[in-house]
Amino acid sequence: MTKDNFLDTNVIFHYSNYNNSSGNLLRKCYFFIINKSGNFILCGAVLRELDEIIKKRARVHKSIIEKIKNSEYSLEKSPLLFRRDVPFAKQIYEKYKNKSEEEVEKLLQVDRRFSELKIEKFLKMNVDEKIIPLNEVEEDLVNKIYGIIPNHADSKILASAIQLQSQDGRKLFLFVTADGKDLDPNGYKFLKDQFAIDYSKENYKFPELLNLMFTN
Repeated sequence: MTKDNFLDTNVIFHYSNYNNSSGNLLRKCYFFIINKSGNFILCGAVLRELDEIIKKRARVHKSIIEKIKNSEYSLEKSPLLFRRDVPFAKQIYEKYKNKSEEEVEKLLQVDRRFSELKIEKFLKMNVDEKIIPLNEVEEDLVNKIYGIIPNHADSKILASAIQLQSQDGRKLFLFVTADGKDLDPNGYKFLKDQFAIDYSKENYKFPELLNLMFTN
């Protein structure tokens, strides 16, 4: 039986950045979405994170332009970047460092616009359900997940998925992600097992994991 799909942010973002030269993970996310099977479900936490990622990418691109204008500009000390974004900024800078400022600015602008248009179209055309606004996410559940998965954004998204799955009469759906750090199959199993031990009385129900990073 075809299952519905609760999408994590990274699947949508990877899909939006896919092109003919993209790597395997972006390809898998792209074809998962265009070969849609079952409904696509998004929560408020994913919509919020998509917006934050778009803003973050703009800051990363601006820092790269500053570095190309002035080779002494430090990406590590850039006020535009969080520490975790520095390696990503460096990777892009290495790709474009021998091009002119004007050319790089145009290329990055095209990349952003292409991605944002695909996200906008996806949200209008492909999403079947938008559920659980941010103010309706159970903070107690978020904190329980955060005690095991040390990522607050992921915890809010997964809490939303568990809330939805735990509703009476809700058929089992897929939690679809491309996260290899916090939501790999072993980590997800550990989380479920830990919940079964620590919170058995709450009767939380977990969706079935589909992590595209670990599929063929």
